[in-house]
Amino acid sequence: MRRYGLAFLLACSTAAVAHAQVPFDMSPERPVQEDQTTAPELPTPPSATPRQPSSPRAMAPREYRRLLLPTGDLTLRGEMASRSWVVHLTEAQAQAPATFHLAYSNAVVVAPESSQLQFLINDVVVAETPIRGSEGGAQLTADVPADLLRTGRNQVTVRISQRHRTDCTIESTYELWTGISSEGTYLSFADEAATRLSGLEDLRSIAPDASGKVKIAVIAPGMARGDFSADIMKLTQAIALYAALPNLEYVIDSSPTAEQEDAALRVLLGTNAELSSVAQELPAAAAAGPFTAFAPTADGTPTLVVSGRDRAEWLAALEQLAAPVNREAGRQRESIVTESWRLPNAPMIYGRRDIPFSELGVRSEQFSGRVFSTSFQFAVPADFYAASYGEARILLDAIYSEDVLPGSLINIYVNGSIAVSIPLSTQGGAIMEQLPVPLTMRHFKPGLNNVDVVANLLTAEDQACPVVTRVDAKPRFALYGTSRLVVPDFARIAQRPNLRALAGTGYPYGLKSDPTPIFLERSDAPMLSVAADLLGRMAQTAGRTVPVSFTTSVDATAQQDAIFIGAINSIPPSVLSQVNVAEESRRSWIPANSNAPSGANPVQADAESWRQQMEQQTWLSRLEDWFIRSFDLSFSALRFTPEEEAAYMPRQSSTILLAQGQNPADNGVWTLVSASDIESLRQGATALTAVSNWDRIAGRLVTLESDLETIDTIPATSVSLVQTKAPSLSNFRLIVANWLSSNILSYALLLVAACVALGVVTTALLSRLGRRQ
Repeated sequence: MRRYGLAFLLACSTAAVAHAQVPFDMSPERPVQEDQTTAPELPTPPSATPRQPSSPRAMAPREYRRLLLPTGDLTLRGEMASRSWVVHLTEAQAQAPATFHLAYSNAVVVAPESSQLQFLINDVVVAETPIRGSEGGAQLTADVPADLLRTGRNQVTVRISQRHRTDCTIESTYELWTGISSEGTYLSFADEAATRLSGLEDLRSIAPDASGKVKIAVIAPGMARGDFSADIMKLTQAIALYAALPNLEYVIDSSPTAEQEDAALRVLLGTNAELSSVAQELPAAAAAGPFTAFAPTADGTPTLVVSGRDRAEWLAALEQLAAPVNREAGRQRESIVTESWRLPNAPMIYGRRDIPFSELGVRSEQFSGRVFSTSFQFAVPADFYAASYGEARILLDAIYSEDVLPGSLINIYVNGSIAVSIPLSTQGGAIMEQLPVPLTMRHFKPGLNNVDVVANLLTAEDQACPVVTRVDAKPRFALYGTSRLVVPDFARIAQRPNLRALAGTGYPYGLKSDPTPIFLERSDAPMLSVAADLLGRMAQTAGRTVPVSFTTSVDATAQQDAIFIGAINSIPPSVLSQVNVAEESRRSWIPANSNAPSGANPVQADAESWRQQMEQQTWLSRLEDWFIRSFDLSFSALRFTPEEEAAYMPRQSSTILLAQGQNPADNGVWTLVSASDIESLRQGATALTAVSNWDRIAGRLVTLESDLETIDTIPATSVSLVQTKAPSLSNFRLIVANWLSSNILSYALLLVAACVALGVVTTALLSRLGRRQ
């Protein structure tokens, strides 16, 4: 009896402990389903040995994998390449023992005996290996040294140096590549605490999946109320600023759905009474006032609860969440944050600036191969206005050896376009000390700008082509971090429409302190998810949350900057007219999953349009093409007034459209985000707001094609100028210089008029001087 009594007490205590440790569970919101696969429990035969339930402590700990690549699989090309970014870790992850895993593959032509791959964390090499993954790939595992990982920011760097097996030409270097697998490159933790998020700062440690995407599920039971949508947008923008990752996708609904099951983060927003309908049990602290904290969950998905006893309290909790990452309207920022996918952050240049390469992330480096390449980035504000006259400079500190032959070049690319080419023609090598290299600012754009420095090196040794060039061979070229980028003062005045300013810095919405009206077809879950994707990306580019309000009245937005989101057939005709999209598109833009009318073959239509364009070319158009190729001068630059823009008709292959135009009062801009149907709108918004596509947005209208990678741009031929800073004589002079440079016919006529006026004045003056006969 004593043994039975002890067993009974032990069973009761175990049940009590299990009840006390029930985690925050999302199960009540799902329909209860009967498990048909589990057999009913049968009595144990007397002769059988009773099966003992396994203890959680006795089970092997679940391994937690923290993926490291921010944008999915990473491919590094050429003879040398590197990439650095920041990975945020929680305190539990930083303190737990970790194992590093690396999976990669490479081109067959990469010579393993002279090629190397390094992976560094916080400037410490955790993995170094010859590149030998051409046959089915390679995997590498290494223990992370103790105390190497830090709570918060951890710098991750991958570097490669690779050589061709058989070819020694410059062209052969473009065959070299090494791909890092996102799914196979991660930190593994055996400590179960590494899976949990505790403080709000741990929002930065959210990791993308193998494709580089981060899905965030927002559950707001009260979203049907009209005053709730704007608060959801503030929440999603705050999370975007915390995470600062390149590819976010929001899934918003009033209750948990199957689409949200694989989310990296779940957020519950509302009052305690509202959240009790979707959660089994809220943390006790949530009933005491404004509450913003993580709650334990049964499924392991980090769950952030933003709640209170009433709406005023959860709004206060939302303010507490957004305050640490928000920035006041009108306050200048020092840089655009890109560290989650590229280091260092891009410094913002507002005027005259002199920046060493070392501050831009370019380190001093020697090179013994054929094509040296490095890059850096910087940013300029939305009101940058110097694309037609300005000139920046690079003061280059570099050395090339006597082995380098004439015909070698240093090419500098700005945003993918070649800006300048420097011939290396000195026999016997040379030392370039602060060599001035001019860069016309026509290649600059609002927001992020990327500069690539590429040296193509020819040598007699490469013409002889030894079997393999060693990595530690004699250096041929060296670039030093003491080189500098020098940007002069430039004109500051905004242009509209200008989607590049929207994509680069969130202009004009990112500057506003008053709510921006958003017109939605309807405030349901799919439409709010699209709006969250767009505003989350805008918040990251603007560096602050954009206050918004929702409206169904077009007239209410006539005097304001506004955003319109919806399927094309739900957009009012007046909005299409303002952004110069053909009204016919409301009927002719057919969803990709619907049946097109007979005879409407998009491929044949596109081929026919190309044939017609080729047949319509005249000697005048061919002459214009020659002027563009020879002098970079088109006939449109010789017009006094801009050419009238035709209304745009979307192609059937386009997934989503982004357009911008003046509002009816001509004192702001309207931005339209539309697609053929809601499904295409959701898919297109997620793809368009990914950094890889978002950075290519420009002009007055862009479309994203069905492959979700091809972007077509329609430039703005008619723009208006908007003052953005206090008037000054120096800025006005720069504005006039750029305007005259972009309107050369007006400049020529003004010059002729000035010469005539000078002649008239000179004649009048000389007629009054001297002795008259």
